[in-house]
Amino acid sequence: MPFKARLSALLALASCSAACLLQEPARAAGDEPVAAELASLSTLSIEELLRTEVSSVLKHPSELAQAPAATTVLRREDIQRLGATTLPDLLRTVPGLHVAQIDGNKWGVSARGFNGFFGGKLLVLIDGRSIYNSIYSGVFWDAYDIALDDIARIEVVRGPGAALWGANAVNGVINIVTRSAHETQGGQATLAVGNVEKGMANVRWGSTTEEGGAWRLYARSRSRDDHQSLTGSGAGDTWRADRIGFRADSAAGSDTWMVNGEAYQGHSGGAPYPLSTANDISGQHLLGRLSRRLGDGSQLQVQSYVDHSWRREPSSGAVLEETVADVDLQHTVNLNPAHRLVWGGGWRQYRFDSVSSAKLSFSPVSSQRTVTNLFVQDEWSVIPETLQIIAGAKLERVPDHGSEWQPNLRVVWNAAAGHTLWAGTARAVRSPNQVDTAIRFNGPGVGPLPAVGNPAFRPERLRSLEAGWRVQLTPNLSSDVSVYQNHYKDLQTIEFDGASSMMYFNNAQGRTRGLEWALDWQAAAHWQLRGGFTLYREALDYSSRPAGPALISFQGGFPREQLFIRSLWDLSRNQRLDLTWRGVGPMDQRGVAGYGTFDLRWTRRLDRRSEISLIGRNLLGPKHREFGDQPFFQETVLRRELSVVLSWGF
Repeated sequence: MPFKARLSALLALASCSAACLLQEPARAAGDEPVAAELASLSTLSIEELLRTEVSSVLKHPSELAQAPAATTVLRREDIQRLGATTLPDLLRTVPGLHVAQIDGNKWGVSARGFNGFFGGKLLVLIDGRSIYNSIYSGVFWDAYDIALDDIARIEVVRGPGAALWGANAVNGVINIVTRSAHETQGGQATLAVGNVEKGMANVRWGSTTEEGGAWRLYARSRSRDDHQSLTGSGAGDTWRADRIGFRADSAAGSDTWMVNGEAYQGHSGGAPYPLSTANDISGQHLLGRLSRRLGDGSQLQVQSYVDHSWRREPSSGAVLEETVADVDLQHTVNLNPAHRLVWGGGWRQYRFDSVSSAKLSFSPVSSQRTVTNLFVQDEWSVIPETLQIIAGAKLERVPDHGSEWQPNLRVVWNAAAGHTLWAGTARAVRSPNQVDTAIRFNGPGVGPLPAVGNPAFRPERLRSLEAGWRVQLTPNLSSDVSVYQNHYKDLQTIEFDGASSMMYFNNAQGRTRGLEWALDWQAAAHWQLRGGFTLYREALDYSSRPAGPALISFQGGFPREQLFIRSLWDLSRNQRLDLTWRGVGPMDQRGVAGYGTFDLRWTRRLDRRSEISLIGRNLLGPKHREFGDQPFFQETVLRRELSVVLSWGF
């Protein structure tokens, strides 16, 4: 189906869904408490932080304090008070993650090593929908400009999650959970303007039906200025995006459902060869989920989505198009008081199409592959409320690469009141992508020679050992520390093929190890301090010495040390001041010096549902770059960013 036809079909479906909902008599938003979107979010106590719900670790809701993995949850309060302007910026204060902005619309986001725009060992989901791109095993972050007020929480799980989430959940899983339509009633408008944020407007309206269901519609548009190249000139990497979408949720009951959809289009300028300001990115998705509570206390859930993305690569003129169709089934059942079983399976189909240019092409230009999986996990309470063992595995079949068995074993021990110790071991793989197997790139990239894919490229493999200690030291102080050691085989290398090109091979191995520490302190009734520290080491080498020029992909792409300190201060009932200092160590192999920077957010409540905010980012220190020596892209430097944001409800 042509792109325009797909877009028209999705818009028609969204309009039809909205029209059906609008036909139901809606309750007036009025001044009911549920409509107070911008009501002040008081700082959560340390005990409340540890009781935060998390569902990505075990695939069902549980408390953060009992999570058997290195887990950080960015709650709605964190999201509002960080002063972030994009999704990647929200993740900068998560221990164990490295976020590096490459240019005005491209980021590298990674957990526990191997960062880069093409880094592919981190699985990212929005409401359980994978936004992991099979073209290069990463995320096009410029395509996911979610209104931050519509996010309920972001769950970040470091370490392998393949036993539940499948191949590519190698070093971590990020699950972005949006708010129910019941939580976004009435109207809200947000405007922002600044030196980098040239203009952003977001409008949302939500209401309820007589049956107790709820819905919201939204429209969003933003335009961001370009960055500077290392020579001081403009990089031509402006970013503009426009989108419309909806979400609907049923009333609470034994049977519940949710459906959401979105369509977007925009422009992402591409260094080093910007072409024009015409639309060069677009996409649509439609997702539905049905949950049923059964009589024996178990729960059955079915989720399905269709996701289509299209983009013209500015640096080459080639067109990349992907359509993903997915169906997942999950059954959670309490076998007896000591055993909870979660099992299920899924089917996913990827359809890839491309239009070649002189610089970039794929062979074949179109392809289709289907991935199927089955998984099971048993949670065994060996000693109720004291000792628990979690064991599970996923069997995933990928065409041309056979079946991959990805097991997981974890232990949780509540050693004493407020003290949780956990340990785990797991195996995970990263499946080959279109770049690994089919790319033909003739422009400046990894060297003077063209880069070509290798149809015989195999999955990358990981064996992991990790452990952690989560403790509430006092009513006002908590600590969360984790350590890990990862062993990798068949890592991606780019080597001279003996003829005229650089080709992708599985000719590297090695290990990484690290420490991640987070500390939360309620220093006073209206003042909270949070901090985090990341220590990382890697030792990678070739499995066999290459015969010619070669490199190990993503080697040296993760800083050895990172540190942040946050201050959340309620100045008064109507004013808040939030400060963040971040320090990032050097990446010598990438030619990037360490840097420290300072972010600020000041907010003034104007009335019950309106507020104004002043946001400053990268305020201290010289202009700096966050990533270097990135193939296919021009290096840019980050500058100071100031913006004013006005939000009001109606």
